[in-house]
Amino acid sequence: MSILKIIVKIISNEGISMQYILVPIIGLANGIIVGSGIVALITLLDIVPRLAQLTKTYRYIREYEYILIIGSTIAAFLSLTRLSLHLGFVLVVIIGFFNGFFIGMLASALAEVMNVIPVIVRRFKIDGYVIYILYSLVLGKVIGSLIHWIFLPKIR
Repeated sequence: MSILKIIVKIISNEGISMQYILVPIIGLANGIIVGSGIVALITLLDIVPRLAQLTKTYRYIREYEYILIIGSTIAAFLSLTRLSLHLGFVLVVIIGFFNGFFIGMLASALAEVMNVIPVIVRRFKIDGYVIYILYSLVLGKVIGSLIHWIFLPKIR
């Protein structure tokens, strides 16, 4: 008899619903897979060391790693519980700016490592227009975020 059949037999004899067993196992497996993918991306692309090099704060690389781990753990915990932090509007805005800075720097590091911008410039022969393309990317990101934060909550 397989292990799964034994577990099902024990659970059915004690009246425990399979939902209470399988859903947490599947959720944990999905979390491990997604977390491993993010860690692989950050590690393989050397995003943290490159960020430290660009900002000339290489001596704080351990702190970057600790902050990344602690922030991810706290965010994962808060997303799994009904616990909420009642912070003031100003503090939420400040935290939002820092999250935006991090995401922007992460995207910039990824684009730099993958050499996306130089490849696009060479392929489309747009040497004189790079600054306009970068500004349009930033402006599009800002407008899209504002639409998402201001207008979409009212629609729902």
